[in-house]
Amino acid sequence: MRSTVLQVARRLTVVLGLLLTASLLAAPAHAAKPSSPKRFGGYAFDTCVAPSNDVMDAWNVASPYTVVGIYTSGNSRYCDESKQPYLSPGWVQRQASRGWLFLPIHVGYQAPCFDSKSAKRRMSYDRTKARAQARADADEAVRAADRYGFARKNTVYLDIEWYDRANRRCNAAVLSFIDAFVQRVHQRGYKVGLYSSASAAIQAVDEVRHAGSKTFDFPDQMWFAWTNRKANTNGRPYLQNTFWKRDRLHQYHNNVTVSYRGRKVLIDKNVLTVGGGSKAKKEQKVCGIKPTLNRYRTLKAGSRGGDVKLLQCLLKRAGHGATVTGRWNARTTKAVNSYRASLGWSQTSTASRPVWTALLSRGKTPIALKRGKVGEPVHRLQRSLRAAGQKVDVTGIYDARTTTAVRTYRKSVGLPTYQTADQAVWDALQRGRR
Repeated sequence: MRSTVLQVARRLTVVLGLLLTASLLAAPAHAAKPSSPKRFGGYAFDTCVAPSNDVMDAWNVASPYTVVGIYTSGNSRYCDESKQPYLSPGWVQRQASRGWLFLPIHVGYQAPCFDSKSAKRRMSYDRTKARAQARADADEAVRAADRYGFARKNTVYLDIEWYDRANRRCNAAVLSFIDAFVQRVHQRGYKVGLYSSASAAIQAVDEVRHAGSKTFDFPDQMWFAWTNRKANTNGRPYLQNTFWKRDRLHQYHNNVTVSYRGRKVLIDKNVLTVGGGSKAKKEQKVCGIKPTLNRYRTLKAGSRGGDVKLLQCLLKRAGHGATVTGRWNARTTKAVNSYRASLGWSQTSTASRPVWTALLSRGKTPIALKRGKVGEPVHRLQRSLRAAGQKVDVTGIYDARTTTAVRTYRKSVGLPTYQTADQAVWDALQRGRR
């Protein structure tokens, strides 16, 4: 009996070890902390029920969206926890590790003159009571943000649905509520984004700010719903261009069913500029050389110059033993042929555009790059696309021109023409495909 138990225990240990190994291999390279957008310009979607992991993974590699709105708290949420089969702190952490950013949305007390047929809770017309309700809502929103893994300095989004601003008493109560909510959330160390119809709370708060109020606690970001189907952050005539120019979101198309890789979701479409938009750090040099060239010419025996030095450096980094001299020598020929052989190519003793494309794209490959992403991988993607013959500037920001270049490149190598640079794009680039 004892030996049987030991055998079972050993087998169980082996199985658990294999499962642990598999889980580690499947895990993302790093566990990013859940975050709201801080310095970003790109696209977001929000939907009532947080999608499954399968849907999020499909949309990550095929959709233009980097940001997802999730309903985390509030007594007027339609999609509360009882209607959320997937949303959890673990779900948020998983998506964060795959590069997603979030808009944590609080739907609490609504305007006292809000449509009476709705089941949503309403704030008091009494402004003192409305402020007390706002503080309670703010505490709930912050607790929920913390529960879902959002640390201080992240943004929580207060949802105030459309109401009739012509009702002055109602409008005054809403403004008092917003003022108190923002004040309390700021005290808790978080930021506030105000979501509302452009013609409702957004316009009301904008008018207070234009009036020069010194006592009102204003939101850090303005998220206006105006379904004009224009993917820009121009809120006029409701939200003037005077304030929040660097921190605004536009929900421009509502209740539209969208499908990526066969996964359909009913969403609202948003475009955003937060923190002034996406900004990249300066391009990193390679062996003291700027790796972006005006032209990636074919190099061979007798070639010399800065591009030869860059080629030698890239070959050396790839483990093919070149010396960095700026002059093509015998070791360069050997290194080039070694590299070509590693890719299954003929050993022609030349470095043409496919070689440049493959070498420049080497490195860590993110799950998906898309509009608004920044950093070294974007620099590397843009350089390798240039070497492959695409017209794109090397800015380090995944911008509109990069999106066009990626779609054109994907089509040229027989890939679905998504706007994203996923593993399939990197595989093609690292094989020198053009």
